[in-house]
Amino acid sequence: MKKDKISVLIPDGESHILIHVINCLSQIELVDVFVMSSTKHNPMRYSRYIKGFSYYPENKIDEIWIENVNREINKHQIDVVLPIFEIKIKTLIKHRKSILNQDKLGLLPSIVNFNTAINKGALAKHLEKYDIPGPKSITISPGENTNKLDVLNFPVIIKPLEGFGGGQGIKVFKREEDIKAHFAKNNFKYTNIIQEYIEGYDIDCSVLCNNGEILAYTIQKGSMLGKNKFTPQYGLQFIEEPDVYKIVEKLTKSLDWNGVAHIDMRYNKNTCTFNIIEVNTRFWVSLDASLLAGVNFPYLYCLSSTGLTFNKPQFKFIEYLNLKGLIRKVKYKPGFIFKIGFILNNTPLKFALIDPVPMIYKFITRTKNIIVARF
Repeated sequence: MKKDKISVLIPDGESHILIHVINCLSQIELVDVFVMSSTKHNPMRYSRYIKGFSYYPENKIDEIWIENVNREINKHQIDVVLPIFEIKIKTLIKHRKSILNQDKLGLLPSIVNFNTAINKGALAKHLEKYDIPGPKSITISPGENTNKLDVLNFPVIIKPLEGFGGGQGIKVFKREEDIKAHFAKNNFKYTNIIQEYIEGYDIDCSVLCNNGEILAYTIQKGSMLGKNKFTPQYGLQFIEEPDVYKIVEKLTKSLDWNGVAHIDMRYNKNTCTFNIIEVNTRFWVSLDASLLAGVNFPYLYCLSSTGLTFNKPQFKFIEYLNLKGLIRKVKYKPGFIFKIGFILNNTPLKFALIDPVPMIYKFITRTKNIIVARF
């Protein structure tokens, strides 16, 4: 590539993942970032690291959205289109032939493999087909009876088949009669997946792939619980775990995966094995943590999408706290506030300090809304 800089278009800037992607790309001077968003008063439009922000009202017609993407590509001479969340990633995959400059599209999986990875039921069948460890699972569609529950060993965990991120809709049941009562009480309008609950702990693997080959990865284990055991953790510990890598590599090769993914796994303390639970086919909220550990996934995505090669980065085995985790830590250990080195190198606070306007705007807007709601 002969250009001095890489021009990047994020076409789904309304996503809550945007701030984390920008934090990563802000570390690279040779990247110009342009953002499309269906949120007009997006706090991130005031980021010093976004060169151009374009607002397009939300439209459910894919073809209109694709036209807007093409307009932005031509307007800013974009080198890489970098979608960050599932909805628009899928839209670009489905309509990739409608992008006038298809070579500008970043790494994207096929629609078949994307649908397999994002759908927990399809993923469970895929894992079984390729002998990749995962919990035994069944699906129950709206109106379907619960008689087939007897093929599972209890306790079990129930969750929506697709969507509902951040731990929404997840529950654990110890007895068959309890989950049957749960279905009888709730008139579900979406399909649920029910899996045998694995006693153990969560462990995740984040990857960037090209045709199934892992170009970059990090492995992280929770070290501070979030709101509950099903929501994102407030603290992480980056570790090396060869067995996790082998299982994830087998998965990415079986899916011929292109692009990024965040793979949720669980260690089974009874069998001493790691199991794949689900695949997030997008960027993730702990991107800041991966960056501080030494792996800048959005930037590496841009490099690999433009055909540039790089050595697989080795991540650092660090402890990480997000801002909520930092606040909790200081609340219970006030003296922690004086650990300046840790706070600057192992939390995302420094990103807020060097790019404060979006946070200030968000705080003012939220405060104003609270006052208006009360009076």
